[in-house]
Amino acid sequence: SGINAEYGVQNAAARFIFGQRKWQGTTTLRKALHFLPVSERITFKSCVLVYKCLNGMAPEYLSSLLERRKKKPMRLRADFDDLLLETPHPKYKTTERAFSVSGPKLWNSLPGELRRSGNLKSFQTKLKTLLFTKAFSE
Repeated sequence: SGINAEYGVQNAAARFIFGQRKWQGTTTLRKALHFLPVSERITFKSCVLVYKCLNGMAPEYLSSLLERRKKKPMRLRADFDDLLLETPHPKYKTTERAFSVSGPKLWNSLPGELRRSGNLKSFQTKLKTLLFTKAFSE
């Protein structure tokens, strides 16, 4: 599949950079190079795209796929986070991969402090640190 091919490219690049043989493990090499695993890289790209959509840096056709969560009348003010997104409930399993479904789920799973980042560069740095720590924590 495409993800396995991407892992192969990452592993080959890490081995090439460090001059390692094919049979040697690459986890520590990718960690030393600060390569995010492919699944975290996909999460990173999706979250950055959501950030751009919410901050007017993405095309309208993408931004229109996201909807901010509306404040419920009975909620406490302190409990409401206006940076959360509505998460659609798809009818079919394959629809869960659509940006309009996966984007809000990933975004809402981020810590509030990260969602409130002041600029794109700061958001990217904090997000990569979060994902890298999660991927390589022992």
